[in-house]
Formats: sequence, C-alpha cells, structure tokens
Amino acid sequence: MRYDNAAILTDLDGTLFNSHGEVSAEDRAAIKEFTNEGGLFAISSGREPHNAELYLPDLPMNGPSIVLNGAAIYNFVSQKYIRTILMDKEAAADVLKYCQQQEMALDQQVYTTDGIFYASPLEIAEPGFLRIHQPTSFLPLSVLMEKDWIKVVLLERKPEALGPMREYLAQKNYGQRLSLIEGWTDVVRTGKYQELLPPGINKGTAVESLRQLPVYEERTFFAVGDYWNDMEMLKSTDIPCAPENAINEIKEVCRYILPSHNNSPIAHLIRRVIPGC
Repeated sequence: MRYDNAAILTDLDGTLFNSHGEVSAEDRAAIKEFTNEGGLFAISSGREPHNAELYLPDLPMNGPSIVLNGAAIYNFVSQKYIRTILMDKEAAADVLKYCQQQEMALDQQVYTTDGIFYASPLEIAEPGFLRIHQPTSFLPLSVLMEKDWIKVVLLERKPEALGPMREYLAQKNYGQRLSLIEGWTDVVRTGKYQELLPPGINKGTAVESLRQLPVYEERTFFAVGDYWNDMEMLKSTDIPCAPENAINEIKEVCRYILPSHNNSPIAHLIRRVIPGC
C-alpha cells in the first residue's frame, strides 16, 4: 500500500515509547514500511532533538518534527532547526532562582538552542530523569544566562513540591510572559513535572507551522498523543488518535483509540487505521 498522502505525528513518552522507554520491534517495522511507501513520519515531543535521537536509532523520521513541546520545529534529516521560539529567560531565571533560594525539591532543567542543562545540582537530581535526559551538563544560572533559552522543566522530587513554584509565578504576574504546561512520565517514580514555555506556544501552534511547509502540502495528518500537552496538537490535526493508556480527556477528543503504548499503537495505526481512511 502507498502512503503518499499521509503524515504521522506521534508523541514519545507514553505513546511511541513503552513503559521501558523503548520503541517496540513491531512499531519500528511498521514505521519503516510506512516511510518506504511514501509516508512522512515525524515526532511531536517535549524532548530536545539530540536527546530524542538517542532513543530513536535508525528510525526514519523523514518529516520535520515538533520538539520542545511546540517551541521548535526540527528537521532530523538535515539535523537543523527550521524554527525556534525563545522564551523570556529573565522571568524564567527569576523563578528558578526563587526555587533555589527556597530549597524546593525540584529538578531544574533549562533547554537552550544548544542542548539540555541542569540549573539544580547533581546531588539532588532524580537518577531516572537524569538518565533519560542525556546529553546534559550542570551549569550555574549565571552561565546559563549567556545562552538562548527555549523552555524550562521542573520535576517534583517530593509530592506537591511544584505548588510553591506556581504560587510564585502567579505572585509575580508572569502569566503574560510564560506559559505553564503540565507533564507526566512513567519512566521515573515521581513522574510529575511542569514546563515553562514562551506564552501561547504549544504543540497545536506547531502543527499550524508544519502545515505551511511544502513537504506537508496535501497530506492528511494523523496525530497520536496521551497527555495534556498533546491536547492542542490533537485538536489541530486531521485525524486525532490516542493509545488506550491515554488520560480520558485526551481520548474524548480522538477519533480512534489505539492499543496501549505497551502494545505497538503506531503499528496498529499504520496497518489498520490509515488503510481505512
């Protein structure tokens, strides 16, 4: 079967990645079949491009992809950013500085145009979260301020540790300068985190940017996601889908419910859903 009119956008954690942070052999085989027969395959993730590539070896990402939760578009073929939207690093740095002063139990990651960096010290880093966010370095805020910031991630080390950070954000009236997006991963025990992004930026706004690229002209977008940060992407795409493990609010906006992330949902999409559309 030919897939010349189809494009797939898939989230990674909880969607393409199973509970072990891996892509199943069945999904890998189906994606290669899809791209070999004219389909465009792309990811839509909060991850940084080089970090995503570590977990996607030999996977043919032949379509420009959404990374950093919509703040950037990246071409994995040319290894170049097509678009980046920088955040208000002064406001974000003030939030991080306050969290450090109050000794909040939060991992602090800063994503820049040249990679991932920890603003919080190594000794408090959650080992599992650190392991899956490589390559990275630990740098003080004073050094990080010399870089161009795209997003910030704050991971809870203790329950409810994010609450005081949100209160400070509201107190400083940073809602006009920063967007706050909730995230979750089942790869680490704590799992709950929040991201600071440029205002008004999400995976949905990035979908609209993709539609302007000639490579996606006249393509039907099939998007797959499982959590809140995927909501705007799914609402902006042509055929929204979710794995069975997705939260209910996500499944309610989707046309198709696929097998869970532990049961090769992308293979099901390619071999069962797309041929019937």
